[in-house]
Amino acid sequence: MTEPSSPDCVALLVSISAYLDGELDAVECAAIDRHCAQCPRCGALVEGLRHTIGLCRDVGTARLPEPVRARARESVRRLLDAAERAPSE
Repeated sequence: MTEPSSPDCVALLVSISAYLDGELDAVECAAIDRHCAQCPRCGALVEGLRHTIGLCRDVGTARLPEPVRARARESVRRLLDAAERAPSE
């Protein structure tokens, strides 16, 4: 989205985070929903952000494959070993 096309677009941008986080009351949410139904740019923005948030949440709960976990553990062990061998200042 480039520049907002109306004062309603500006209002949506100001409150979009609270809206997506479920922090607005029902009246405010209904106003944003109505605006998004009438404004394709804002509707697409909100849907895109919802999709992105969903993807981020899904990735946050996914378990890493065991080879990746093993490499991470080995990297941490090497860093800890190097830190123990390093002279203290």
